[in-house]
Amino acid sequence: MLEWSGGPDLADEQTKGDVTRLLHAYRAGDASARDALYALVYGELKGIAIRRLARMGRSIIDPTELVNEALLRLLDDRIQAQDRQHFFRIAATAIRCTLIDVIRQRQAEKRGGDVVITAFDPARESAPHGPTADQRWLEVEDALVALDKPYPRQCRVIELAFLVGLKQQEIADALAINVRTVERDLRFAKAWLREQLAP
Repeated sequence: MLEWSGGPDLADEQTKGDVTRLLHAYRAGDASARDALYALVYGELKGIAIRRLARMGRSIIDPTELVNEALLRLLDDRIQAQDRQHFFRIAATAIRCTLIDVIRQRQAEKRGGDVVITAFDPARESAPHGPTADQRWLEVEDALVALDKPYPRQCRVIELAFLVGLKQQEIADALAINVRTVERDLRFAKAWLREQLAP
């Protein structure tokens, strides 16, 4: 089941300033800033990934793998984030895209892998066949894609709340909107997604 509560404060003022400073240095061509930025945000993003994956149930995706791949994509593209809030806005999309890519790749491997013949197991056959955690992620992704077309801002708001765990003020800062707009967008996006994801 999806939970929409925000996470704890992501960093103190010193760390926020360090992320912004390193982003500027990295964009200016300072190669050492890339590794320093990676080290600074890695633990924070991994904590976010662990919490979000846990809320979706058991998954074959390791949070470490998810964050490593998302960060490598972000930093290899020499991201143009202006500050920490902008970085985490981009990171939310990178984590989402990486997660979906990994799930789809593993599902493709399962479909195309070697056939294994197993003995009939009545207990397994009689177990309820509800959606797996990975199937639920794909359903959420489809719903977010559908939301993004007519309501892109609301999609960014729910990404930052759900995937990154930003508080409403942090989301407002990241998207340059006011907190009341964030509140309205969250209410709208939650209701919209719940309707899309209803059985």
